[in-house]
Amino acid sequence: MTTSSDRPEHATRSHQVTSAEEFDRLFARERADNAFSQLVHRVDPHVPPGLGLFSFLCTSLLHHISEQLHLQEGQMLADLGCGPGGPGLWLAGQARAALTGIDFSAVAITEARNRAAHLPVPAVFSVADLASLPLPDESVDRAVSLDALQYVPDRTTAARQALRILKPGGRLVLTGWQPRIPGDERLPARHRHTDWHSVLGAAGFTDISTADDPAWDTAYQEIYRQALAVPSQRGTALAGLQGEARRRLPTAHLLRRIAVTALRPAG
Repeated sequence: MTTSSDRPEHATRSHQVTSAEEFDRLFARERADNAFSQLVHRVDPHVPPGLGLFSFLCTSLLHHISEQLHLQEGQMLADLGCGPGGPGLWLAGQARAALTGIDFSAVAITEARNRAAHLPVPAVFSVADLASLPLPDESVDRAVSLDALQYVPDRTTAARQALRILKPGGRLVLTGWQPRIPGDERLPARHRHTDWHSVLGAAGFTDISTADDPAWDTAYQEIYRQALAVPSQRGTALAGLQGEARRRLPTAHLLRRIAVTALRPAG
């Protein structure tokens, strides 16, 4: 479920989540006008074309993810929260690997399947919840999750599921945001206490490392700014993104755009 940092929200547990039905509507609107993907390419023209992006990616972040995965030819990559599937298919294609993508949005999975049909990447996509993955134990070599685990009500449960499906020695790379000041009440509830190192450690991952880059923060904020500079029509994906930008830009500098790498112990 490659998504932006803010969508229609409902309070639950210690942070806010969004329903599959709401994401279905968001993915359908984006499919209609391709607004988000166009803005990403306006901000960073070097992002590979045809990804159908729905997350705040830039070229340097995408290549960092690829490098950290160390995905090898013939291996299996799980894309957890795959959305329309573009980044996972690109990562698997670059390595000549296979892909299994999972998202709770049926609309996103339909689009991912359509996209994969035109690519030479062995890929299977399933509608399922990240807290209950329909994959056998130790069945994938690598896992990636782009801005998706933040939407799961219990992040530790989802991380344990990622650990379960990974083979010993396998690795997970996720992207998201963390507060520069933990507990900062100026931020949305989803982000105030986010600590991916603690979440992954509690799930059983080891060798956890967090990377950030000012360029990733700049790209994230610039996509919002570019959205506000484009005329839109009511009810479109662009109009929704503009509303999000107005809410989030004032506090965007309080967040760190990060990528986290973690290993399943080999023993």
